[in-house]
Amino acid sequence: RAGEAPRRDASKAAEKLARRRALRAMPFREMGPREVEEARELVEELAQRFRSRWSRRETRGRQGRLDMRRTVRRALSRGGVPIELLFRAPRPGKCDLVALVDLSHSTATAAQFLLSLLAPAERFFHRVRWFGFVDRLAEIAFEKGHVIPLERLDLAARSDFGRVLAQLEDRCGPQLDRNTVLLVLGDARNNWRPPRADLLRRLREQVRAVVWLNPEPVDRWNTGDSAMATYGREIDVLLAAPDLHSLDAALDRLLRKVL
Repeated sequence: RAGEAPRRDASKAAEKLARRRALRAMPFREMGPREVEEARELVEELAQRFRSRWSRRETRGRQGRLDMRRTVRRALSRGGVPIELLFRAPRPGKCDLVALVDLSHSTATAAQFLLSLLAPAERFFHRVRWFGFVDRLAEIAFEKGHVIPLERLDLAARSDFGRVLAQLEDRCGPQLDRNTVLLVLGDARNNWRPPRADLLRRLREQVRAVVWLNPEPVDRWNTGDSAMATYGREIDVLLAAPDLHSLDAALDRLLRKVL
């Protein structure tokens, strides 16, 4: 009958939209292989939008942002007509990014999606180093949606972020400076091992900012072996990222910190 095909198409479009919204809000820890595969197309679209936002902010950052207060003050001195727009001084050149990504089973899905969103934006940084960790630090690459450890890494080991921080300081300490943003994705579950927050404090004193994304729901932070409160005192920005929607929002916060 006339009109049935358009109604079917509209119904399918509505179902697809509802499913995409459900995937954006679905906690990573509830995603199985089917949901992860379904979310790949959505993640690609989020990555494209993220790069577009980053590009726009980079352009504004090069020319400097409008300084509304100074513009209004200058206009008042000239009878209230804003004939001259004043801009803040542009930020210095691109910053470096050092990313530490927890690849243990409990955060593996969040890690994959974070890298899918962030790795294509690598050109917006001066230099990027990607590290994965469980109980030790390992440099990684991210190619065609897959994490590739470039060093030995036991994904079934018990997490030890304190040891990872010590290895990071040994390997990268001299290269970290005020133009570096240190990004951590992890649930801060350290298997009751020494958290070594003192090392994170020292690293924080060297870099522009430490940004931590936690893929666990907030109500699970600081339960059991979580050392989030201990690490939280040494972090500039701490954000919950338990699903795709919040991960995208968290990366937008990172963008504002960098540009």
